[in-house]
Amino acid sequence: MVKSSLLKLIIPLILYSTFGVGKEPIVPINSNELPVLSLKKIGLGLQLYNEPLLSKTVDISCATCHPLSTATADGAKLSLDNQGNTLTYNTPSLDYVTLNYNYTWVGRDSTLAAHIKALVLNKKTFNSSMSEVATRLSTANYLFKFNNAGYEEINGNNITDALITFLQSLIAPSRFDLYLLGDKKQLSDTEIQGYLLFKDYGCVSCHQGRNIGGNLRQTIGVRHSYFTDENPSSLSDLGYYNITKKEYDKFSFRVPSLRNVAQTAPYFHNGSINTLKEAIIIMGYYQLGVNVPEEDILAIETFLKTLNKINE
Repeated sequence: MVKSSLLKLIIPLILYSTFGVGKEPIVPINSNELPVLSLKKIGLGLQLYNEPLLSKTVDISCATCHPLSTATADGAKLSLDNQGNTLTYNTPSLDYVTLNYNYTWVGRDSTLAAHIKALVLNKKTFNSSMSEVATRLSTANYLFKFNNAGYEEINGNNITDALITFLQSLIAPSRFDLYLLGDKKQLSDTEIQGYLLFKDYGCVSCHQGRNIGGNLRQTIGVRHSYFTDENPSSLSDLGYYNITKKEYDKFSFRVPSLRNVAQTAPYFHNGSINTLKEAIIIMGYYQLGVNVPEEDILAIETFLKTLNKINE
């Protein structure tokens, strides 16, 4: 029987191979192919995103941990909960969250709607319920705003739908997308070389597709053990195992999207890595089994910076 650790390396490679010869493992975002969204729903979703009425204590909003001014990531190693204590995992960016396959660092929730509702219920975050939120919004004269956006009433499903519509509006192409779509002048020779190395080393085995990740779970330490006596693991490092209690799910996490990665440090589930260079070194050794040369690290880092969203 093939060992589970080997399977976790093989399966992503199979996914990569399905793109076929001559096809790119990363699917570009084309502005002309993005869904047409209701501007009124986007506006309502933006208001709800910044609305502290979503929380029981009426003092935190989505924007508290996901500020729009910093690529919807707060830059902290670990954010604080509603009691001022550190949360379990690093806060990810939401700019491309609607392209994910599953949600949370361990991929606990299969839909974004389920994830939003779980955050509202979570005692460490909003500590409320959708029915309570709907009541608070109703008393704050939000009904007109919901009606204006095309909703007949204020309820959990409509609140969630408006928020998701707003999050969908955050999707935009990067210079790299424009390059893949045919504008070869978008990237420098070094940036192109970085992308070729990104493919050659096998980074695309996990970071591929439209979201350059976010579509599977992977173990930290596929080729070398990441957690050792010198680098002991904590409860949060057990990842998906904390949900399934299955041995092969230990240290397994949702592969993050690399979009906007240069703007959303620190990195990893625990925010323990401060720079892209360090992240590349660690991923090369522990995931791919190679010591990436300095020159190649710099080229890959240069490529990753082309994944920043173009603010249109």
